[in-house]
Amino acid sequence: MDESTGTETPAEGVEYDSYEDAPSEYTTESPEASEASFLAQPVATGPAAGTGRRKQAIARVRIVPGTGKWTINGRTLEQYFPNKVQQQTVNEPFVLLGLEGQFDVIVRVNGGGTTGQAGALRLGISRALQFANIEHRPALKKAGFLTRDARVPERKKAGLKKARKAPQYSKR
Repeated sequence: MDESTGTETPAEGVEYDSYEDAPSEYTTESPEASEASFLAQPVATGPAAGTGRRKQAIARVRIVPGTGKWTINGRTLEQYFPNKVQQQTVNEPFVLLGLEGQFDVIVRVNGGGTTGQAGALRLGISRALQFANIEHRPALKKAGFLTRDARVPERKKAGLKKARKAPQYSKR
């Protein structure tokens, strides 16, 4: 180290035009690290899976490239969700990305009611699509399909009939 300027001198036998050209032993940038981060992105071209939850419902979803066939607990989409609004809800990720009819969907869903199951299924499909192609993530994220709705029923308290409903008050 040069005492007068407080800078390091280059190693013997090596000459640099300036100190900016000299490699620093403290740098975190290396060509290998930048290439490794690019290669570390998951890209799945085959089947993909995702889990979705909403209220008390849990949906385990597998998507496989195919013709758009739905199997929910062994039934079709129309049989399992006769309500058109719920059918639209579970189809939203495919419609957003323009992938209708390109994936077969296999689902095991349990717990909760039909609305909670439809919401859980939408989240599971969105997560599976994101895993299938990471480029789908920004659109799904912006639409709010990757956000888990954390609202769950409040627990029952001791001495109450439900979470907040108390027995009728009697003065005498």
